[in-house]
Amino acid sequence: MTSEKQPFFSVVIPLYNKQNHVKETIKSVLGQSFQNFEIVVVNDGSTDESTKVVESIEDDRIRLIHQENAGVSVARNRGIREAKSEYIAFLDADDIWLPEFLETIYELIKKFPNAGLYATAFKKRKANGEESAINIQGLPSKDYVGLIPNYFESIVKGDLLVCASAICIPKKVFIGNDILFPPGEKYGEDQYIWARVALEKKIAYDTNVCAVYCIDAENNTQTGINKLKDPRSFILQLKHHMKLQDDREFNYWFSKYIEKQVFRVITRNINNGYRMYALKQLFKYKLSFINTLKLSIRLAIPQFLISHLKRLK
Repeated sequence: MTSEKQPFFSVVIPLYNKQNHVKETIKSVLGQSFQNFEIVVVNDGSTDESTKVVESIEDDRIRLIHQENAGVSVARNRGIREAKSEYIAFLDADDIWLPEFLETIYELIKKFPNAGLYATAFKKRKANGEESAINIQGLPSKDYVGLIPNYFESIVKGDLLVCASAICIPKKVFIGNDILFPPGEKYGEDQYIWARVALEKKIAYDTNVCAVYCIDAENNTQTGINKLKDPRSFILQLKHHMKLQDDREFNYWFSKYIEKQVFRVITRNINNGYRMYALKQLFKYKLSFINTLKLSIRLAIPQFLISHLKRLK
């Protein structure tokens, strides 16, 4: 009696009301040049026809798991537990992979077997088809393939290098380090995971664009992000996981990363008219002199002018 062959990758797709997108998402996985994988779709209590769309796709590598609606973090954590592979790749149900994504990740794993996270660059796509590249900073070259020198420096200087639809993490990293997506959170929960891993392990990165992040799909989190009034508590809690290192530069950029998250939220509050709340936060959080000055200047600008400038964008 022979045992079932274990797939090299488990592709975890959290699903909630994405009937107009999930088929294209799954097809982008099935069309990979690297074919040794399983697909674990975790239906997070969808109320539309999403599950019927998944069931209509005939491929025995697809497993559809159902749970009551509990949020994307719980769905991803369920996928981690259900995964048969040692390597777990994530893909949101409205994003897509380019055909070479898994093969690119596979090559990274072979080159850097001890890394804690593997990722590629990605592009953003709006509903009108307009695409834009991410601003990659802090790497030795534009065509870099290797370990990120300092993850926190890169995302302080530029855009987020890693997104939930362009990464792969060994299952042992989750299990061995007690790292899971924070339940009950709708946005920012993925960046918390990448930062947690970066505090413990190296991140292997390929600057080739191998995934597409669709930013205007239904149920996109951007609307919720714009309403945030406080820095995400789990991001601030990263300080508790920080192990004092001999590398002063690493420690410096980590603190700047935390400050950037706080700065963004205070700026958003000013832009949305929560000026007194923003002022209280400015006193509460100890920001650098430069960032304190920038926010103070923004607070001094009349709200009607800020609202006018927002409309012009």
